[in-house]
Amino acid sequence: RRVLVGRSLGRCERRRVWERRRTMNVSIVRRGGAGALSSKERAGKLRPAGTRPGGASRDVRVQASHKAGASSAPLAGEGASQERNVGLRRREAALSLALALTAAPGSASAKVPSGYSPVKNTQKGYAFLYPFGWQEVSVEGAEVTYKDIIEPLESISLEILPTNKASIEEFGDVDSLAQTLVKQVLVPPSQEGALLKSSKRENEGTTYYTIEYTAKARNFVRHSLTALAVQKGRLYTITTGANEKRWPKMKDKLEFVASSFTLL
Repeated sequence: RRVLVGRSLGRCERRRVWERRRTMNVSIVRRGGAGALSSKERAGKLRPAGTRPGGASRDVRVQASHKAGASSAPLAGEGASQERNVGLRRREAALSLALALTAAPGSASAKVPSGYSPVKNTQKGYAFLYPFGWQEVSVEGAEVTYKDIIEPLESISLEILPTNKASIEEFGDVDSLAQTLVKQVLVPPSQEGALLKSSKRENEGTTYYTIEYTAKARNFVRHSLTALAVQKGRLYTITTGANEKRWPKMKDKLEFVASSFTLL
């Protein structure tokens, strides 16, 4: 009986020991086994929702970069605005310079009226306008000549001759000089000349005579304007005209051309 009781107690004690070990193993498995939480997972349990490992430092960096971008954006905008202002100031200065040159008398950039082309020779001291489309041609004895290639009587020609006179007025008054020139110089001997009008104008201390006349040939009549002036020992004579039949159409244009003649 003692042996049986001992054996019974032995089995009971061993069961209790086994139960304690199994309980300890289960708790160990639960703490460190396949279902146990790692240190990272435990840290995740404590981490605020929506964040990742290293999230706090990353958020700081992102916020810092956002702040830097926000501070640099106004600076970039200010730089672009400054560049636009500089460009506007440069364009305004260029426009002011162009307007000043246009308004300046005798400027090489003076505005040319529509429908005309300019001629300017600073070395020989003259300038004038002629109708746009006329072509330059070579004429013996003339300084320069332009003419309409379709209407042969429409042209402008400048001659320069030496003189010992200081002014055109030293040749006489405009009316008497006009009569003499139409009879002896401006109209060829084979044509009949008629003086229509003569006038005088002043420009920057220089006197100009203008003579209007006709030259009648056998098969046409040319209506002409001649302007004369003297400067620095030179007598300048510029003549323009057109067929009498076209004079009503060309009158204003050719009168403007004659009045544009200027000594520099």
